[in-house]
Amino acid sequence: MKTLIFVCLTLFVTACSEQTPPSQPPETTSIFILFENGGTITGEEQPDALNTMLNLLQQISDLDKRKATRNTQVNIVLSALPNRIAWSGTPRQLLEQVSELKGLLTFKNSFSDLVMAFEQIQTTINLTQPDDIRLYWIGSTIHVPFQNSSEVIQVEVPQAVPNNLALPLFSDRLSVLKAYRVHEDQDQILQTYLGSHGILKRSRDGSLDFSLLGAAQTKSNLSDLL
Repeated sequence: MKTLIFVCLTLFVTACSEQTPPSQPPETTSIFILFENGGTITGEEQPDALNTMLNLLQQISDLDKRKATRNTQVNIVLSALPNRIAWSGTPRQLLEQVSELKGLLTFKNSFSDLVMAFEQIQTTINLTQPDDIRLYWIGSTIHVPFQNSSEVIQVEVPQAVPNNLALPLFSDRLSVLKAYRVHEDQDQILQTYLGSHGILKRSRDGSLDFSLLGAAQTKSNLSDLL
């Protein structure tokens, strides 16, 4: 009897040890796109800025072709409508709703509030808690705060980066940070700002995929924006 009990216990322990461990939930990935569509983008710059955005969206929609990336959550924030997520969905939904999305990508002769836009991104990150966060920023990187005035907006560059920009509050969680079509008078200021918050260091050690490109550099990299 003791031998039988021992054999049964041995088989039970063996069976337990061979059981497949519980599977871990898949990692969640969120892509944020900040598209500047306010008065800081001049009429002559708008076609190329829109073309950059459409190329980026096309490349993101291709993520649906791979099982590992098809559930990526895409969030679009507009600088002229910075207090909300203008559009959100998966790469498949992006492809299906492209006509609707194009209608949102209109330029306005209005404020271009980067502070509110980054606050919206931070809020969404805090609410959704994704494992992987990727940020793509298309625009001049010039901040014009929210205003109700209908007066013509005048901006002087170079312009200091706002000290209350929320980017440093989540930059250590980013795996990708790419800024496209940065104004030629802003690139050095922005690079210095990002360096002061450890972003350039992370780029050098390989923990962050980082790019900061002007208009001409962006145009030459349209086929590889991701």
